[in-house]
Amino acid sequence: MTGAALASIAFAIPLGRLADKVGRKKILYITIPLFWASNLILVWAPNPVFLILAGVLQGFYYIGGPISAAMERELVPAEQMGRWLGIARSFRLLLNACLTFVSGLIWDRIGPQYVFLTYIGLDLVLRIPLLISMPETLQLRFGKPVSVSSKS
Repeated sequence: MTGAALASIAFAIPLGRLADKVGRKKILYITIPLFWASNLILVWAPNPVFLILAGVLQGFYYIGGPISAAMERELVPAEQMGRWLGIARSFRLLLNACLTFVSGLIWDRIGPQYVFLTYIGLDLVLRIPLLISMPETLQLRFGKPVSVSSKS
């Protein structure tokens, strides 16, 4: 956990500023695989040194969160923000409850390593395609119109 905190502290501001310059999606395309790497290293670590590396890479999960949240707030019109946040948070809470149950089943019945591998699989199948389909929000900040179907 210390490694994750240190990585998050060291890289959050530089990557956040870079996201403001080159695009949030591009930075997410970098940070998401680093978190996947942390899960893979955690599962297949040959010795404790690799567990430290996995812990450091876990910090990139905490960097991607605020970048994703910024995109969310830039894509939703201000007059619909309250409704959107309520629906999105309710959905996340219900999904978290269900996935916690499923993760417990996977842990007990199949094996603990498959919880981490399943996370990567779900990211590849759900999160990345959704991210690809979203417009880059930097154009929205500078007043350039962006259609929802455009890809950056």
